[in-house]
Amino acid sequence: MSTYYFAKNTKGDHIFNNFPVDFYYLTNNYKDSSHPIQVKIDNKLVEARVGRKVNSYGEVYTLTTESKYVNRLKLFRELIDMSILSLAPLVKFQKSIIDEQCSKTDELIHNITSLNTYSIQDLFSLIPQKTLSENINAQKEIVKEVLTSKPNVTVDTLLKLIKYNLAMKVEFSVFERTQKPDATIKKISHSIRGLVLSILQIFIDDFEKLKIEVSLDAGAASERRLEIDDDSLFVSLFYLLENSVKYCCPNTKYKIIFKEELNYFSILFIMISIRIQDNEVMKLTDYGYRSETAKAINADGKGIGMYRITKTLKLNNAELEITPRINDYTRQNGNIIYEGNQFKIKFLIQQDWFK
Repeated sequence: MSTYYFAKNTKGDHIFNNFPVDFYYLTNNYKDSSHPIQVKIDNKLVEARVGRKVNSYGEVYTLTTESKYVNRLKLFRELIDMSILSLAPLVKFQKSIIDEQCSKTDELIHNITSLNTYSIQDLFSLIPQKTLSENINAQKEIVKEVLTSKPNVTVDTLLKLIKYNLAMKVEFSVFERTQKPDATIKKISHSIRGLVLSILQIFIDDFEKLKIEVSLDAGAASERRLEIDDDSLFVSLFYLLENSVKYCCPNTKYKIIFKEELNYFSILFIMISIRIQDNEVMKLTDYGYRSETAKAINADGKGIGMYRITKTLKLNNAELEITPRINDYTRQNGNIIYEGNQFKIKFLIQQDWFK
């Protein structure tokens, strides 16, 4: 190649660069000139032209040894003018890649942070952090005393911590799969009620603290087995239940119902939760979207949980259907209005589900 480009954005970040290393000095000590210069290529001195063009997206340096540009200044200036036209799409393309990578990182951080928060809460509920920090030299004795005086609570806490750590392992695994379009998903037969129950146990204390009565369907449909990838469904259900804890009205009922439909199998989560406006239904699963009511309740949220639910459900050929005002129930707590809402997970393309 006898024409080279070196493009940078306004921050000085490299956007595109095929300049030979030996020619970097031409950009560092650039001086505008209408005359050709001499550069050494393959130990031979050859004539060349170097130019620079700047716009609101950054700058592009152009170096050429092509004779038609070296010999005709007008053609060279046209070449420079053409080169700057490519900078805007290059900068936008780079930004889109960076934004995509950042969003992926935010997803993982959000998910692991949620799990870690539950782990810390349960651990310090058992042994308060203040108690340990104020008795540095007696920490072992304090832990031993807790184990002796609260054996059942200790066992429950340890089991939860094991589940959280398992959930983190699952999260890493599923996150990797969602980033690879050609990832292999292994689906095997599972008791759908058993899977839901195993994840519900993680949140049952949170529901109890809110005095929310949880009922898990035990009808015939709950005994069905589905061909699913349990890891990805674990993640889907985890964030659905986590959001339920965040946004459900205290002192209400929360129902989980299994249902055999004509062309699919579904799990219904019926709850009294914050009002969902009709124009929000399609937006709730968009990355980064949060309703004004959700922001008022939880200012630190990032609008990733619902997006992760739908993204991981796709790994199981499933989708989320949201139905606001599933019943006539309405309750107001301060400025927050709660209504009856339904979140339905629909499993599609299942084989032999009624066997």
